[in-house]
Amino acid sequence: MLLLHVFLAWRSRGGVYIGLPDFSIFYTAAEILHQGRGPELYDDRLQENVQLSFSPIALEKRGSALPFNHPPFEALVFAPFARLSYLGAYLVWFGIDLGMVLVVLVLLRRNFAILGSAPLYLWMLAGLGFYPVFVALLQGQDSIFVLFCYTIAFLSFRRGREFREGAWVGLGLCKFHLVLPFVFPLFVLDRRKFMAAFLLVAVVLALLGLAAVGWNASLGYPAYVWAGERNQSYAWALLGHVSNVRGLVESLCPPGNPRTRTWLILVICLMLLTSLTYAVRKAFLMSAVHPELVFALSLIATALTSYHIYFHDLSILLLAVLIVLEFLLSSEKLNRWGKRALYGCIGILFCSPVYMLLTIRYKHSELLGAVLLIFFVVLLVEFLRMQPGSDAQPAPVLTNPELH
Repeated sequence: MLLLHVFLAWRSRGGVYIGLPDFSIFYTAAEILHQGRGPELYDDRLQENVQLSFSPIALEKRGSALPFNHPPFEALVFAPFARLSYLGAYLVWFGIDLGMVLVVLVLLRRNFAILGSAPLYLWMLAGLGFYPVFVALLQGQDSIFVLFCYTIAFLSFRRGREFREGAWVGLGLCKFHLVLPFVFPLFVLDRRKFMAAFLLVAVVLALLGLAAVGWNASLGYPAYVWAGERNQSYAWALLGHVSNVRGLVESLCPPGNPRTRTWLILVICLMLLTSLTYAVRKAFLMSAVHPELVFALSLIATALTSYHIYFHDLSILLLAVLIVLEFLLSSEKLNRWGKRALYGCIGILFCSPVYMLLTIRYKHSELLGAVLLIFFVVLLVEFLRMQPGSDAQPAPVLTNPELH
């Protein structure tokens, strides 16, 4: 997989040079703030003119500008990049992204008893051989940062540091669609320390965004994002259905019944989040067995119920896959078919040609959503099946106790 990725990166080098990667949106936001025009950040005409100044060929190839549709506070992160050329800024961010991937792998390796015995180079091969991570690196996306935040949050979860977990999840709000479904069960279950930290970070980020772009742009941001989702002139409209519940329903239901599709999406997502909430509640009991599995379940459910998701956003599933793999290698309680189904889903998620065929050849990215749905259901059933009565003893933690 990694060799295939290296080949694809080499073939894509020309596109990187002319500004085709998604990093263009961050550089655009940086340029607008650098020009002192923060209140106009979500002006499509201004964004197009800025992109025309540093990537005219890419703009012509795409047929439209790539809009900066991220929260206002994230523009501040990239503001210093305006001092560099586009290519220089891309390479610096690529290095930062790659560094975060390596840190994630090192931290997880230290905290898994069985997978942690594998040599470091194998971990590096696995991480960089995961197609969503590769795409996020190549595109200069911020999905890697969300993966980084979730990794620290997971380690905090295993150590019972709920406040710290909530703070790190809150930092991932640069992609709020990859965070809000994750938070839903914890809000319903009134996990106060988690929610206090999460909301504190959210308020601070909102204030930073307000300072960057002002009231009008901040208040108009939700409407701007929603309008962008329905704008067929944007490049992402050509990618087809997304790899989640919305993509599956929209591909299966007749296009002439938009209301039916909307209600069906809402019902399925609510069912997923309700079942996830039930599992999370079980994980917080003293008798919970392998409670870390609910973190993987939450990540998979987040991907399934998020409205807007593409392959680079699935980078967060690297953490879910590793959690499940550690469980599969350490537990003998699974039935044969459950184990085969989980290994099969993980195998598909690690097979780069599957992603490429679904997008380039067949234009059916939503089929990966079906794999995620199977992954979630099987893991949920196996997790609930393992949970004993209230008088059972807690299961041993998978982490090496010496690391505490």
